[in-house]
Parts: sequence; structure tokens; C-alpha cells
Amino acid sequence: MFQPRFIKHAKLLRKGVTRFLHYKRDLLPAAKLDEINGLRAELDSAISQRNSTRIDELSKQLNQVCERALPEARTTEWAENIEVFFVSIVIALGIRSYIAQPFQIPTGSMQPTLNGIRAEATEKDPNPGLLGKLGGFFTGTTYLNVVSDHEGELAPTALTEHKFLIFRPYTKVHFADGHTIKISAPIRQLTDDLQFWAHANTDTELGSNDTPDMRAAVNRRTGSRSYIRKGQLLARGIVQNGDHVIVNKFAYHFRRPTRGEVFVFTTKNISRIESGNFDARWGSQHYIKRLGGVPEDTVAIKDSQLFINGQLATEPGFQRVMTGTYLEPKDGYRGYQDAIQDATGRRVPVRGVQLEKKQYMALGDNSYFSSDSRYWGPVPEQNVVGPGWFCYWPLTSHWGVIR
Repeated sequence: MFQPRFIKHAKLLRKGVTRFLHYKRDLLPAAKLDEINGLRAELDSAISQRNSTRIDELSKQLNQVCERALPEARTTEWAENIEVFFVSIVIALGIRSYIAQPFQIPTGSMQPTLNGIRAEATEKDPNPGLLGKLGGFFTGTTYLNVVSDHEGELAPTALTEHKFLIFRPYTKVHFADGHTIKISAPIRQLTDDLQFWAHANTDTELGSNDTPDMRAAVNRRTGSRSYIRKGQLLARGIVQNGDHVIVNKFAYHFRRPTRGEVFVFTTKNISRIESGNFDARWGSQHYIKRLGGVPEDTVAIKDSQLFINGQLATEPGFQRVMTGTYLEPKDGYRGYQDAIQDATGRRVPVRGVQLEKKQYMALGDNSYFSSDSRYWGPVPEQNVVGPGWFCYWPLTSHWGVIR
């Protein structure tokens, strides 16, 4: 049947008003609900009477009432910027949790493929000047010549480690009176390589068999404190920042880990790490190594060579490590250490390690100085995070896709 255009428009308006009430009923005040329902009933009556003049009046009233029914919510420019900021954070956290995650390499177990944090003490101030420092920023190099600006006794917890963004770990030196000094080096490098405790304990000479990290352990164990004098040298040397890599957390949802690739895993449920027998000093919950064996592989090392299931490993990463030996390294690679020292101090050959289902073997490229599955056992499947994908910082020869 033919319907005038004003009737069709009125029915469409009624449908829109009804939908508006369904969507916004919980936000509308009771008085507004009653007003809109009353106007809608009047519109129904006008439609049945085909009263075009009344329909036109009611249409205008309904539009105005519905538009003004909810509190005005104009978003300011600041509000829009804040909303964009928080949306960006949510997206970034989602990417970090499920797709890709930045990770700093804390140790030297993957050298020379990837560098951990390294430090070297120097006799003289290594400061290269402004241009040298600027270049050092891009290559991850920090030059230290830290002299105390304060005098007093160190606090019981003298050193705490912190991080500036994700690029620069640093240590705070705490005095008993609350004063602090910032040193741009992690605690381990500060105490082991830059000899902080040797400088801090100037009143007591280190014995010939003592090391700075040993002195640090003694200080922590006995609770003894050091007295620092103003102008006293605390640390001097060069710190090389560890490589920063992107871990692909998405890949293993679609494929299984591949033998020979660099991968990241957590240390949870690896009892010999959690118990503190190995690597507790690094304080890291994520490790990066090369995947030396997949479930049900038999892994063995002989004469610096890696054998998998009785055959010499052919993957490019393994081949690179095996180009050199301990006495004759090539490009920094020394082959694989074929014996490890167990808890009793005995050297135990790595012969025929049999992996079970859902177990992986992690090996460091810096084999003779890497704490890995040869020492603390296989990596459970649930610990595997993803392959190391890209080294994005610093801007050195390691920048690029990880091989």
C-alpha cells in the first residue's frame, strides 16, 4: 500500500527512538524516560491519524529531547591526548605480552655472537671528552671516573641496582646518613670488574688471594661497613652495555623451536637455578642461549665438537662455534667445552645427554665460560619464550637480525 513520505519518516524516527531507549536506558534519568515514552506514544497516535502537522511537531520535540537527555560530554584536547596515550600503553603492553619483548643480555654466555654487560678497570681517567661520550652513547659505552662527593659510613645495604628506561642499568651507593651516589654500572660489574670494594676499603689492603667480589661477599656476610672519604675514588673504567634484543614471542605459537637458533626462556622450574646453585648472582628471570637439542635428542661433545644423535651438528650457529678451539680461537669462537666441573669439583665429560619429551638443551656460544644446560639441566617446554629476533641496541656490528 502506498504510504506518504512523512509517514515513512515518522516510523523510522520511532524505530530510532526505541533503539535509543534500549541502549541508553541505564543512563537516562527516570524523568527523561517518562518524557520520551510520552512523546513516542503521541507520535504513534499522530501516525495512526496521519496528521502530518502533528508528526512534524513531535519529530522536532523527540530529536531535541533525545539529544539533550544525556549529560554533555565534550572531550577536550587534553582529554583526547590522554586517551591516545593510554591506548598506546595498552597496545604496547599487549605487544610486549604476546608478540615481541625487548630483552637485555646480562652475561657473556653468548659472546661473541651477542655481548653481555662488560666492564674493564683502567688506571687513568678514561673520559674521552664530549664527542667521545656522544659516540659512546650510540655504541653503548660508558666512561667512569667516580669520586665520592661525600664522607661517611656506608649503609648496611650499601649497593642497590636500578635501571634508566631499558638501556642503562646503574648502581646507587648508599651512605648511613641517607646520602647516595650514582654509578653508571650494574652491581656485578662494579664490584667484580671495576673493583668498587677494593677502592672503598682503602684502610685494609686486599690479600693476594682475595678478589673484589670476594671482599663484597665478606662485607655482606659479616655486616661490616666501609667508611668513604670525600674525594676518594670509587670506580674508574669503561663499561660496555649489553646487547638489547627483540624476542619474538609469537613464533612458537605456530611452529616448534628449531635446533640451532638463539632462543629465550625463563628460569622457573629449573631447580638448580632456583635453588641458587647457579647464576643466582645475575638476578635475571630470562636467559638467552642457543638451542642445542630438541625433545628426545641425544647430545654429546667431543674434542670441542658438538654431536647430535651421533652426527656432527650441521646448523650454521653450531658450525660457527666449532671453527675454533680453546687454544686457537677463531673470531672469538673456541668450540664446545667437552667436560664440566660438577658439585664435587670433578671434571665430567658431556657424553650422551638424553633429552626427554618436552625438554630442550640450552648451550652458550661462549662455551668455556657459559653456565648452561650442561650444568643445571634441560629447559622445560613451558619455559620457552621465543626466538631472539633482532639486536636493536647498541649500534655496533651486532645490530640486525640474530643468527
